[in-house]
Amino acid sequence: MQLFRVLVRLKVFQLAGIAALAIPINTFLATGSVSGTQGVMAAALVVGAGAASTTLWYFSRRYVGELALLPAGQAGQPQRLRISVLDFWGHREDTDVPLQALIPPLQHLPEAGRRAMLQEPLLPVDVEGDRQYFLSVRYGRLVDPAALHALLSGQLEGQQLRDNHET
Repeated sequence: MQLFRVLVRLKVFQLAGIAALAIPINTFLATGSVSGTQGVMAAALVVGAGAASTTLWYFSRRYVGELALLPAGQAGQPQRLRISVLDFWGHREDTDVPLQALIPPLQHLPEAGRRAMLQEPLLPVDVEGDRQYFLSVRYGRLVDPAALHALLSGQLEGQQLRDNHET
């Protein structure tokens, strides 16, 4: 997660550099004699930086850095799941969702299919009423692998399985 945070912050510095160069580039393009190739290169620089920034921002808001089970606060209140991702600036952004909102990605898979999915670099995890997240089980540090496997399989205590109509 720290490497990803550094990458996101470098993206911010890249955008600041492009913004700092925007006025000199614009002045040069407006007053100097500029060939078509130089104009295309300047435009490609700005568009490329914007595309890279947008792509990195998209994935930083979906890459799960930490997944935690929170205890139920009061009696009758459902157990919650905290999903931690990075925002645009590289700061931690926590989202607390009810445990039942998680759509277990391994729920209807046979054991061989579960093992194969857990070996993928990024496991897509859908949350009802929220966005799709990406979890790195293969490369992440697991504190309680059994609890994570139960959560992703829909077998965690207090986690209601989805309706049988939805398969």
